[in-house]
Amino acid sequence: MDLIIRNANLPDGRIGIDIGIKDGKIAALEVALTAKAQEEIDASGYLVSPPFVDPHFHMDSTLSLGQPRMNISGTLLEGIALWGELKPKQSVDDIIKRAMHYCDLAVAMGIGAIRSHVDVCDDELKSVTAMLEVRRLVAPYLDLQLVAFPQDGYLRDHRGGKLMETALDRELMLLVVFHILNEQCMMVQNLWKFCADCSRARFAVDMHCDESDDPHSVISKH
Repeated sequence: MDLIIRNANLPDGRIGIDIGIKDGKIAALEVALTAKAQEEIDASGYLVSPPFVDPHFHMDSTLSLGQPRMNISGTLLEGIALWGELKPKQSVDDIIKRAMHYCDLAVAMGIGAIRSHVDVCDDELKSVTAMLEVRRLVAPYLDLQLVAFPQDGYLRDHRGGKLMETALDRELMLLVVFHILNEQCMMVQNLWKFCADCSRARFAVDMHCDESDDPHSVISKH
């Protein structure tokens, strides 16, 4: 074996298991594995599991608390407004630096895959440029999936469609349909048309409709 992790507890409830690894793959799961390895680690009864997955993150705005000011109300609406104030002031390097720091923190806590929404409502597409570079840098140790996200609205912002197109041309993997809170309307036929357009272009769709808690909203009814 190349590596044996001894005395590990597994997510299925088994305890005191030795994990033998050969050529980057798990080759044995046994109690008191008799094989030898170039390297052995004593897990001391700690849990050994597959990496955790974070399915929804906004890495382009991570670790920006207090920039440009604090969210006094603590509300989502003020948070979105603050992000709008920060966007023109930050640089691509600022975003990369914060995102790389966060990736280190995430991996240290056992996260091996992240899906991050990337704001495309910026004429310079700074978040897109930064996050594509971050994805390249972390590729050896973190599966970073990027989603084109029209933060200021796909319909509401007149630039939304064009900026989304440009972002997708730059190899973002998925796209978010609508940011419900920031759209002028959320007609079901618009949603179906958008999904159809995405399907024809062979892009997957990440539905982002968790922002509205209004029981009278059209999203709640459909």
